[in-house]
Amino acid sequence: AMAAAAAAAAGHGDGARPDHLTRTAGEPREDCVSEARIVEVREETPTVRELVLEVADPAFTFRAGNWVDFFVEGCPKVGGYSMCSLPSDLPTLRLAVKRSSHPPAAWCHSEAAAPGASVQLKAGGQFCWDPAVDAGIASRLLLVAGGIGINPLYAIAQAALAASPTGGAAAAAAGVKQVSMLYSASRPSELAFRGHWEELARRDDRLRLSLHVTRNDPKEEPWAGPTGRIGAPALRAALGDGAR
Repeated sequence: AMAAAAAAAAGHGDGARPDHLTRTAGEPREDCVSEARIVEVREETPTVRELVLEVADPAFTFRAGNWVDFFVEGCPKVGGYSMCSLPSDLPTLRLAVKRSSHPPAAWCHSEAAAPGASVQLKAGGQFCWDPAVDAGIASRLLLVAGGIGINPLYAIAQAALAASPTGGAAAAAAGVKQVSMLYSASRPSELAFRGHWEELARRDDRLRLSLHVTRNDPKEEPWAGPTGRIGAPALRAALGDGAR
């Protein structure tokens, strides 16, 4: 009922940019609409809050890189947030939401979004990584993200690195050999999941991690890594590295 009411009320946003349901009207969606309960709330960056949810319906499913329609009771707008967890983590599901005035995001950053609160979720999207299909056709991945756009690529990178091809030498040869991740944020503290990215890179030498900051004041946050937006030189370097 919550999902149906919100979907019926959804349309274009207050500004020129259409709402999530309008933007994704042509995207595939799963049939299942599931209740989900918040079990943990964590401040991932100064402006990004991570919600850890427990999904009620065992029929709920998605692929790494997908998003959910996010329905909050009493909220006239529908949020759209990419999962930053993996399908194998279900019934646990994680979302990282950037603070904004958009009603669903504002709710996620309010006191109402606390352990015990319930929402409804419906998975969708065609942008994804499916190890059963994609691991056999792409041995090297180049992923590029800025700001909160990291969410779907965070899930895709984890799924690709976790894929363990079986079935002999031919299957092993088809596995992912390298994942190059180029990720920029305004300053170091806004690099979401930075600690886990760096841990993954230490643990798995297939992950080539390049973190950039674009508007940092080194007096406030020390930073020895690349600065400025990700441009053609960084992309060429990553592609050349993969070619080797």
